[in-house]
Amino acid sequence: MPNSRVLTQEFDYYEPRTVEEVLSLLATHKEKAKPIAGGTDLLVWMKMGRINPPCLVNIAKVPALRFLIEDRGLRIGPLTTFREVEKDPLIRDRYTALYEAARSVTSVQIKNMGTIGGNLCNASPAADSAPPLIAFGAKARIGDVKQERFLPLEDFFVGNGQTVLRAEELLLEVQVPEPPSLTGSAFVKIGRVAADLAKISVAVMVVSEGDLCKECRIAMGGVAKVPLRLRRTEEVLKGKVPGSDLLEKAAVTASQEIQPRSRRSTAFYKQEVTKVLVRDCFTRAWTRATGSNGKP
Repeated sequence: MPNSRVLTQEFDYYEPRTVEEVLSLLATHKEKAKPIAGGTDLLVWMKMGRINPPCLVNIAKVPALRFLIEDRGLRIGPLTTFREVEKDPLIRDRYTALYEAARSVTSVQIKNMGTIGGNLCNASPAADSAPPLIAFGAKARIGDVKQERFLPLEDFFVGNGQTVLRAEELLLEVQVPEPPSLTGSAFVKIGRVAADLAKISVAVMVVSEGDLCKECRIAMGGVAKVPLRLRRTEEVLKGKVPGSDLLEKAAVTASQEIQPRSRRSTAFYKQEVTKVLVRDCFTRAWTRATGSNGKP
């Protein structure tokens, strides 16, 4: 597929300044319109000839879509960049897995352009922001000119490059619940090189209660057609003391729960590496939750 590095197709171009204007344009043009923010994915696709939208709606100049607010949790506007997430001390301290995901994104240039909303709506199975947000129990706020709706972020993705968004809808906000006390989280990914998409990524959020794992949420990227929450693996760990034998059982369960495709790596490789990543990522999150220096 050629990449001309220039946009050769013709299209209508709009620069709305309010959310209402954006939603009105999407309602008018429907399937013909594509919202664009940082453009780190969409423009590449257009240059490669993979898509040819008749209409681009640039939402980058809508200030009401760019925010990071602490309000009984965390509210993230879709125009919030990875760099803004990485530099936020609250996210670093309380939502560490999300901070680590933002820090892992390729270069500073991409971090300054790439947005959380764009990363999610692009719906790559390897999206860096998806696993930590799913692990924290985030919800998506979606709207059109008539109404708004909310849904768990883990239900936002329906396939590779596909979300539940209808043509006239826009992702308005990501809402992340406030973590309980004694919460720890971590994010780990493997790529071919540092400046590459993840082959596999995992995010873990745990809540400790003494020696017990009171709560656990695990999400992975690059191991299915969508970012995947590992509910069976979570049940192995919940309410138990996470010793080495239990972690090994959880690691094996995770390798059986994923739905890998041979993309960027073989399915066998992903299953084997999943065992290691889930074990290591849980250990990091558990250490942060308990304040201990040793392994579970």
